[in-house]
Amino acid sequence: MPSSLTNVFLVGGSGYTGLQVAKALVETGHYNVSALIRPSSLSKPATEQLRSLGVTIHSGDITTDDVEKLESLLSGMDILISMVLIFVDQRKLLLAAKKANVKRVVPSDFGPHIPPGVTRMHDEKLAIRHLIEEHSIPHTFIQVGWWANNMFPLPHDITRSFLPDAGKQFAGSGTVPVSWIDYSSVGKLIALIIADPRTLNQVVHAYDGEATLNETWALGTKITGEDFNDYPKITAEEIQRRKTISPINEALYSYYDVLYIRGDNTIANAVAAGVLDSHKLYPDYKPVTLEESAKLFYEAPPLFTYDI
Repeated sequence: MPSSLTNVFLVGGSGYTGLQVAKALVETGHYNVSALIRPSSLSKPATEQLRSLGVTIHSGDITTDDVEKLESLLSGMDILISMVLIFVDQRKLLLAAKKANVKRVVPSDFGPHIPPGVTRMHDEKLAIRHLIEEHSIPHTFIQVGWWANNMFPLPHDITRSFLPDAGKQFAGSGTVPVSWIDYSSVGKLIALIIADPRTLNQVVHAYDGEATLNETWALGTKITGEDFNDYPKITAEEIQRRKTISPINEALYSYYDVLYIRGDNTIANAVAAGVLDSHKLYPDYKPVTLEESAKLFYEAPPLFTYDI
């Protein structure tokens, strides 16, 4: 590829979100994209999808490779984007990026706007942000509100093995506004953000819109014709109780609390905390509408896959 392209290195690129990002970056024509794939995943279908996009595949594992190997892999890269799950340790990768003189790192974040001290998972993300700032690593932190897919009720005939209750229960009053993003938008917005000098060493809230659960569930009924009133409704008190049952429950219901009870994840709250608003940064960008997102969701409700 032409040397004028920006070299982007993806970690976690074979996961559901990572594939969306890789595709969007390649389609711009501005990025030369590479991806780190674990040896055990080199022949998986998701890796073949990356190859078919023209992504250069590198074999490696950020959990077992040492800093020197990761530094070698990152040599010549302009931007590092990590999309691993938050429990995967990114510290070696980020320190390797500094040693390799990567011009901008985007750590795995991509979640709602949440104040410090509210959820354990988000505080782990904030600890990674602090590490990056402490080591003076050039960066952009990208939060994306909440995934619209998680706000629509799942059709009755679909069961997920991963978090099976999600999508089949209604939380709170249904009137709390939630900033959301469609999966089809995340890569397109990331492509804009990482090319923008205004976003260097800043936090950006990338999103499509705001909606309530009442609005998303009404769209679910409109599009599918299904009545979802038989799905259980859970109160703020029940959410607090479920957070204590197990670590997985704590993670899931902490999000329910933040999104549908406390109302932390709004554009106004993010901007008040000094976060940059993607709609203000990119006024020409056409966001996905809520109804468009719902139609995309119900065409093929995704059964997510995760990889590092």
